[in-house]
Amino acid sequence: MLPPTVIRSCPSADNDFQPLSEYQAQTPDTFFDGKPVLYYHDENVKAWVSTEQHESLFFFSKETESNSSTLSPSAPECYALENNYGKHLREERVEVFVASSKLILFSHKSSTGIEIPYPGITLHAVKNFSHVEKPDDASSKFIGVYMQIEFSSSGGDEDESLDPIELTLIPCKALPEDQSSAETPVVSPLNSERTTALFNQVSACSNLHPDPHEEEDEEDEGDDFDRIVFEANAEGNAVEGLPGVMRGDINGGLPPPMPGSSGWITADNVNEFFDLDGNWIGGDGASELGDGAGRVRGRDEVEQDGPNGQENGDSVDSKRPRTE
Repeated sequence: MLPPTVIRSCPSADNDFQPLSEYQAQTPDTFFDGKPVLYYHDENVKAWVSTEQHESLFFFSKETESNSSTLSPSAPECYALENNYGKHLREERVEVFVASSKLILFSHKSSTGIEIPYPGITLHAVKNFSHVEKPDDASSKFIGVYMQIEFSSSGGDEDESLDPIELTLIPCKALPEDQSSAETPVVSPLNSERTTALFNQVSACSNLHPDPHEEEDEEDEGDDFDRIVFEANAEGNAVEGLPGVMRGDINGGLPPPMPGSSGWITADNVNEFFDLDGNWIGGDGASELGDGAGRVRGRDEVEQDGPNGQENGDSVDSKRPRTE
C-alpha cells in the first residue's frame, strides 16, 4: 500500500482544484497535468477512530489536561455509540476534500491534515446509526461513511498481521458561533444526502486508482502461463508428464519448427513453397518430403482404388462417399 502524506496547510476548494462540473463540461487539454478534480467538499465532518489508532492518522489533536474531555465523540451523534457514548473513540472535526488524486482530511483545530491514496482505502461502506436508548427515534438516526485504511510500513516490509485503521466520517451541523449557546444539538437534517454524496464520490475516485498489487498479480499470472510447443531440439525445458512437449517462450515467441519442416511457412515466405495455383514448389533448403507430397491426385488414380475412392480392404462406412 502507498504511504499517506501529512500536510500543514488546508487546501483551497476554489484555487487548488478544478470543479467537477467544469471538468465534465469540456474536454481537458491533457489528462496528466493540471489541477486535480474536486468531486466532493464538506467543511463540517466528524471523524471517529479508536483511541489506539488515532495517532496513525496524524491530524487528531494531542491530548492535554485542558482538552481531555473534548476529544471523545460529541452530541448528538455520540448517543448512538455504546461504551458510555463512545469513550473508546477519538473525535476530530475535519474538512473533507474528495479529489481525483487523493482523499484529503484537514483539521483546523490541530492545523494538520492527511492525504490518503485511494488504494490505501481497502474498504468503504455506508453505516447506519440510531440512538442507543431510543433506537426507534427517527430524529436521532443518521448515517456515516465507514472505512478501513491500510498504509505501507515505514520499514518497507508490509506486515499483513497489522489491523487496518477503522475510520468513520459523519457529516454534521456546523458549530454554533456562540460556543456557550444552550441550544440542544440535533443531527444534521441533510446528513443522509451529504453522506450518500461523500460515499458515491469516494467510490468514483477509488475506481480511478486500481490497486497496484492487483495489476502486478495479473502480470505475474501472465508470465506463469505455460505455452506448450512440440519438441524440435534438445533445447528448452520439458513439461513434466508430457513427453516431447516443452515450455514456450514467455515473451510470446513462436515455438521451434518440427523436425524436417525446414522452418515455418508464413505470409512472408509462402511464395517460396506454393505457386499461384496452390501447387507445392518447395523452397531453397527444403528437406526431402515423402512420396506424393505436394501433388494432387487425379480422378483416374483415385478411382483405381475402388468405388468412391475406397482403398482395398476399406469398409463402405469407413469413408464419406464421393459426390459428383
